[in-house]
Amino acid sequence: MVDKVGKGHRLVMENRETIALTGVQKVQSFDPKEIILETELGILSIKGEQLGIKQLNLEESMVDIEGYVSALIYHRRAGGSSRQGLMQRIFR
Repeated sequence: MVDKVGKGHRLVMENRETIALTGVQKVQSFDPKEIILETELGILSIKGEQLGIKQLNLEESMVDIEGYVSALIYHRRAGGSSRQGLMQRIFR
């Protein structure tokens, strides 16, 4: 079994039509309107029209996506860091 070492997360989008991503750990789901990826920095939702995965290489933690992109949304990871941030905001 190969141990994955964090290589960092990078997102390059061109003209809202193509996206090249690194640091991808898993494709959670995909359809023509939304692709959900698990990255080194958390869950990433890519929303749009006619979205498709052009190339996927999880051994290299890379994915290329094409289609019209209308939104990129990073979701917080569950765990201590999110809770700590919330608690710090409440008790300021």
